[in-house]
Amino acid sequence: MEVSVKCSVANCKYYSHLECTAEAIEINCDDTSMLASDSMETCCDTFTPVESREEIPEE
Repeated sequence: MEVSVKCSVANCKYYSHLECTAEAIEINCDDTSMLASDSMETCCDTFTPVESREEIPEE
């Protein structure tokens, strides 16, 4: 099953034109619990910053 994941973090190495291109995505709570009340309490642990400014894609 192919899934499209929207992303707006332009300095992530998996970012491409408002989409995530990672083969797998790991989302976790910001703390050690397994419960979140809203999206602000979650984070994408797949995020990997690009090495340099030249690698950040242009829109």
